[in-house]
Amino acid sequence: MKRHRLRGSQRGLTLIELLLTMTILALAGALVSGALGAGLRAWQQGLNSGREELVARIVVERIATQLRAAVGSPVKKDGEHAVAFDAGEEHLRFVTIAAGQAPVQVSYGMQADGGDPCLVYREFPWPDKEFFGGSHPRREERIVEVTGFAVSVVARTDESDTGETDGGGELSPPPWSPTDGVLPASVSVAITVAAAGAAEPRQYQVTVPIPTRVPR
Repeated sequence: MKRHRLRGSQRGLTLIELLLTMTILALAGALVSGALGAGLRAWQQGLNSGREELVARIVVERIATQLRAAVGSPVKKDGEHAVAFDAGEEHLRFVTIAAGQAPVQVSYGMQADGGDPCLVYREFPWPDKEFFGGSHPRREERIVEVTGFAVSVVARTDESDTGETDGGGELSPPPWSPTDGVLPASVSVAITVAAAGAAEPRQYQVTVPIPTRVPR
């Protein structure tokens, strides 16, 4: 009986060759998996960053639009005549006709409530006798993407109001107060957005001139 010797192309894989093949396949799979994972993470970070940037721009534009339509309605503050406009380092509250309808009172301010700080937008009914008090909002919106909020105002000046000089001898405008009875000349608002996965938060700023407007 004749025995047939298998040719080299017909013999099976040895154990060493099989192990080498499996090792190469495992390494290739790990490399592909790592590349896919990194790509997916970068894609997700891009989505988060793009979303939060869009939210920031919408918030800044809304604040600017409402400020341009601010109304200097007369109110009382500690028994004195004042204007319905309240601005601090981290809050802003005023009356606006941005919607083109009846005036509405709006406010922006930071709030934590035991968690991460975020910007809170509120709407109040108007007229409101407790503008500088504790009136209850009729609408509230938490903007969690915004983690910082800063406000500064510039008072209106005339020729008789010289203001004060700073350390460099330059003239600076006098501080604005609601008891001035008029709206400030301009308002600067800066918001900080911490995008998920971003190395550093981004800041968006807008300065809005406030026109004098007679209340409706």
